[in-house]
Amino acid sequence: MTIEEEKTCLRAKDYYKQRRKKLAGMLPEKAAAIVYAGREVTKSLDENYPFYVNNNYFYFTGLTEPEGIFVMAKGDGTIHSHLFIRKSDPDKEKWFGRYLTAAEAKQISDIDAIDYLENFDEWFLTEIKEKTLYLDDTLPAHQTLDIEGCSFMSLMPMLSELRLIKDDYEVAMLRRAIDVTDEGIHAILKQMQPGQYEYQMEGLFEYTVYDHGSEEVSFETIAASGENGPILHYMTNRNILKDYTMVLFDLGARYRGYCADISRTFPVNGRYTKNQKKLYNAVLKAQKEIITYYHVGAEMKEVQRVSRELLWQYGSETGLFAKDATIDDYYYHGIGHSLGLDTHDLCENRALKLEPGMVITCEPGLYIADRGMGIRIEDDVLITDDGPVVLSQQIIKEADAIEAAMV
Repeated sequence: MTIEEEKTCLRAKDYYKQRRKKLAGMLPEKAAAIVYAGREVTKSLDENYPFYVNNNYFYFTGLTEPEGIFVMAKGDGTIHSHLFIRKSDPDKEKWFGRYLTAAEAKQISDIDAIDYLENFDEWFLTEIKEKTLYLDDTLPAHQTLDIEGCSFMSLMPMLSELRLIKDDYEVAMLRRAIDVTDEGIHAILKQMQPGQYEYQMEGLFEYTVYDHGSEEVSFETIAASGENGPILHYMTNRNILKDYTMVLFDLGARYRGYCADISRTFPVNGRYTKNQKKLYNAVLKAQKEIITYYHVGAEMKEVQRVSRELLWQYGSETGLFAKDATIDDYYYHGIGHSLGLDTHDLCENRALKLEPGMVITCEPGLYIADRGMGIRIEDDVLITDDGPVVLSQQIIKEADAIEAAMV
């Protein structure tokens, strides 16, 4: 991470404050937005599933502990942000670690009004009357029912509008997540060979990104070899890597909450066969051209149409398609999605028009099941007024360069 990016990290709470200010500008008078952190789910008698904070809560507060509640109330010309967190429990802390203190929560979030959850119900019934409540559907139902004078609305359209446009902090975190992902990909290139297992590549990638500062992966790693390549969300990762086949990797590191999402397709033995290289270069040629359509004002439905045309054109030129086939036989997913705190980041608008600050994946692919070939090449693209910026441009994807790296 550069010195400038480190400085950006240190200013994280300034960005949380800016986001809350934007939300305040979107809320109508006599309204309140309520976002719940989420709660732990029991796995067995004395064990919980890993907790993942509601990213809408994290977006405004920077906090990752369960059960917290963020409230923004607007009325009579004033705007107040409140945060409710767990109170210290010495017995539970012996088992699970210490809870965040109010002072620490304030330091991270830059929210002054912080109280404990045990006081939430009383505060809520006293302060939130005759208001429209905007919820993101995570608050427990018993805390939102039968409240006299209140009506309920979805907060999701506002959240989608806010989270679609990335601020400087978010772009810096995405860049770092991508850099760490690149380290994991290089490890795969150096060590993959016939006779290994898909899960070994998964483990190697995850070990490497953890070793380079990632706290977790963005999603379950896809390491789809041979006949598994055409399966879009293949996550079993139990097959042996066979000579003269390829592995389609769809993977990403998460850094300070932000997700990289990269796809690359590599030959197991370090050399593409003639047909593999033809198909690979067809997908790569299409991807490079499709990225040029990632400009301000472009509609994703139009980019999708273009992707289908280009993949059909360049794929047909390989001579590998069946005579009676259509593009739907070989390409059956969308060209991209918003990326951020979630791999498929919040986006309520299906007819998305690209704007500066959006980060959108570009992931064309061709899948020929009867040949045991699946190829996808995915990069993460920042939309700017000056054109698309490929945040993952440093990650190897030229066929000849891949072969050279695997020597």
